[in-house]
Amino acid sequence: MRIAYMELWWLGLAPALAIALFLYASWRRNQISKALGEAHLIELLTESLSLEKRLLKIIIVIIALGTLALAGMRPQFGRRSEVQQQSGIDVAVAFDISKSMLARDVQPSRLDAARALMTQLINQLSGHRLALIPFAGIAFTQSPLTADKSAFRLFLRGLNPQQMPIGGTNLAMAIREGVKRLSGSADKGDRASRSRVLLLITDGEDLSAEAGADVKEAAQEAKDAGILLYAVAVGTRSGEPIPILNKDGTHAGYQRDRSGKPIYSKLNMPLLEEMTRLVDPEGKDRKKVFQLDGSRPLSFELAEAFNQLQKSKLESSVRHRYGEKYAYALIPALLLLLLELLISDRKKLSVSSTTNTTTTSTNQEEAV
Repeated sequence: MRIAYMELWWLGLAPALAIALFLYASWRRNQISKALGEAHLIELLTESLSLEKRLLKIIIVIIALGTLALAGMRPQFGRRSEVQQQSGIDVAVAFDISKSMLARDVQPSRLDAARALMTQLINQLSGHRLALIPFAGIAFTQSPLTADKSAFRLFLRGLNPQQMPIGGTNLAMAIREGVKRLSGSADKGDRASRSRVLLLITDGEDLSAEAGADVKEAAQEAKDAGILLYAVAVGTRSGEPIPILNKDGTHAGYQRDRSGKPIYSKLNMPLLEEMTRLVDPEGKDRKKVFQLDGSRPLSFELAEAFNQLQKSKLESSVRHRYGEKYAYALIPALLLLLLELLISDRKKLSVSSTTNTTTTSTNQEEAV
């Protein structure tokens, strides 16, 4: 047994207040009666009043107020646990914000095109949890797994290559950070029953030392953890010089090598395809690498790919539902108030008593 709205305890003062008001009303009636005239005459005039019935009506009203106060505080009895379930998969988005993503072979830039793609994608996903992992020369989790699309959009809009302290495109670190986020001990529930996807959004270039072997090793770790790897390859195979932007976003030329030639950023599709095959060698018929080159929209293809994966039940919360019992107090209170209206505070007088009262009143008038 529990009271849901214990903060409404002051409702329990209603019966006491009613008693005080009834006592005050009784005292005022006595004072007024004394001021009207002779006591025996007042008694004759109020002979039809039943003090017992009036007291009964007062008791009924006090009990009704008490039960109404109890109903207002919502008494509850019995409890059952309910799991709030939602169908979906877990997706960690490793988003490349290296300077090569500023190339404009995809308009308005690789970065902006990828950001627009993700905005469209999350609008088409329902029930999935998303995490955001920006990376360049390093990778870090900016948003843990969440079903809050508004929060994810907010972090997505804030991605800026100028904020990364280390340049490059460290794919291996991004994969490891995604594996950590999808299989960490902080993620409660039966992880084996859920599909977990690491989505790489990158141009595929990896400028870190020992890149090739390290990336394959990281992909093997994802496979061992049971995490599927998908990729969005941003850019074109012909490539584009990497631009240099001022703080206000205006173009300030291109990055150049030691010989003064512009540094081209080219899409590395073979690397991405090799990684996805390594993680999921049995899914040969499943498309896992999507090229974003501006020729066609990809959001529907990605959404369909995720929807085809095993759906799971995410235990977002466990809520205890209590049995509502306020009706057991509310209904009797309403019945008592109805009963109080039906009870008269007058008593039946005999004919002789009525005649005597009339005669006495006449004599009093003649005497006057």
